[in-house]
Amino acid sequence: MPRFRPLILLPLVLAAVVLPGAARPANPVLTATVGPGFTITLKNASGTQVDRIGPGTYTINVNDMSAEHSFHLTGPGGVDMATDIAGTGKATWTVTLVDGKYSYLCDAHPTTMRKAFTVGAPLPTLTGKVGPGKTIALRNAGGALVKSVAAGTYKVTINDASKADNFHLLGGGLNKKTGVKFRGKTVWTITLKAGKTYTIRSDAHAKVKRTFKAIAKLPPPPPPPGP
Repeated sequence: MPRFRPLILLPLVLAAVVLPGAARPANPVLTATVGPGFTITLKNASGTQVDRIGPGTYTINVNDMSAEHSFHLTGPGGVDMATDIAGTGKATWTVTLVDGKYSYLCDAHPTTMRKAFTVGAPLPTLTGKVGPGKTIALRNAGGALVKSVAAGTYKVTINDASKADNFHLLGGGLNKKTGVKFRGKTVWTITLKAGKTYTIRSDAHAKVKRTFKAIAKLPPPPPPPGP
């Protein structure tokens, strides 16, 4: 398990051969921070908290700002890397992440300072909107109104443009909504179950609603016959 160690500088001679046009692309960069106080985060290059990322090799810049906490990352593929609880400083890790769920925590406070993220292909997207006026809709990535959609897990961006209505999604065990007085954007991760009918509606006006159905994913078409 990598730990912070005193930095010893030794003379090194590095030899490398770089072919024209064959430069290796840099790894995506993540920033891990623990402290000050009881804070622990993992963010991407744009400064957004990591919730789901694609598989691959990443450079993680670790900033341990507290002598009372550690940053400890574990997950599939044998990933198990940590800083010392008593130490502070910076480190750079190169980590290969595979599909699955990873967690990061403080070893001194593992129940209160613990977060997780998922590694996998990006989720398909849907967009929901309520307002302006008495309108409500759910659209797919192509912009078409959703009347049926393949069952599965989706990232749904909700745009609530009304102070008189809200966006309420019901069905198949889901019950997620914005506030009637709320205006703004929120993002949900939802799982739609095959064979279930779902309703999007306003809780303030019963006529502002639509329904759609989640259907089982169709198998891929058979290959064409051989010659």
